[in-house]
Amino acid sequence: MDPRDAPVREPRPEEASPLAIPLEDGLGFRIGRVARALRQQWSRQLQTLSLTPPQAAVLRGVHADPGCSLRGLARLLHADPMNVKRCVDDLEHRGLVHSGHLDTDRRPRTLALTAEGAALARDVAELVAAQQARLRASLAGPHLQAFTAGLEQLESQLLGAAAPANDTVDSLSRTAATDQEEA
Repeated sequence: MDPRDAPVREPRPEEASPLAIPLEDGLGFRIGRVARALRQQWSRQLQTLSLTPPQAAVLRGVHADPGCSLRGLARLLHADPMNVKRCVDDLEHRGLVHSGHLDTDRRPRTLALTAEGAALARDVAELVAAQQARLRASLAGPHLQAFTAGLEQLESQLLGAAAPANDTVDSLSRTAATDQEEA
């Protein structure tokens, strides 16, 4: 009998080796590969607006919560406050963000978009909507529902209580987390 015709025996659990899983079959590897592709695509799209992914996330965050503090924005974006500060400083230098202080408490730095920053935030929102539409079209119907449910479960298990609860913050924080890796 040809050895290639022999039945394949499944390995017993004690025989299973992590090296037995081909690299390209690893779930983490595949998720990472897709995330890298999405980051690269997003970065290229933002270049048309002369923005980096972290800058786009900050514009979206300030647009979502005008008057927020630097720390509040960092919490919203699930990002390091010093990275957010550097990004805000760059955007402020470009005239896209204005920072100030509360009349009642001069310590926190509050943030707002300038008219130019608000216009750019709308342009970013259009890119986000187009990207979302492309992604949703590639996973239509029950595939999209199953994928979304799987992502929510992974986020909940991996991020614990830090997992965002609503879609707006969820989408923004995923983009920001991706953006932070690019920073």
